[in-house]
Amino acid sequence: MESLGEYLPSLILLVPLLAFLEACAVVGVFVSGVFLLSTSAYLFTQTDTSLMLIAALAFVGAFIGDHSGYLLGRLAGPRLWETKLLTRYHNQRTRALELLEKSALLTVCAGRLTPALRSLTPIVAGLSGLSPARFTAYDVVACSIWATGLVVILQGLDSFS
Repeated sequence: MESLGEYLPSLILLVPLLAFLEACAVVGVFVSGVFLLSTSAYLFTQTDTSLMLIAALAFVGAFIGDHSGYLLGRLAGPRLWETKLLTRYHNQRTRALELLEKSALLTVCAGRLTPALRSLTPIVAGLSGLSPARFTAYDVVACSIWATGLVVILQGLDSFS
């Protein structure tokens, strides 16, 4: 039987891919963070992969995934709000936009840290008209907190082995 070590470069590339898919607009609703956590845990505990490398790759994947959603929201803008599906949720739209306007940093961070909202919050941020510079700054903070959480979880798992 072949060793998984031969596939290490491919396994490492799964980290940013899974982080991207988890954050990607709409797709992320269907991709569980368990895949990323399992892959990261394997790489950290069973190979010589650096914890900081895993965290950095996860950060990059999440950041790109968030920005793909933001870009979708920014480009689709008003047309998306006028679709049949979203016109039914006018009250939720109003509340989401007010929340984003009042506390965008908190909203972006909460969205990044909440699995059900992770792939939707960047779209709403783009739809809301949040400037690209502000979204990028807030997303750096949110992805940093999220990647730090991944590090803490992986260190906790390593202490059990």
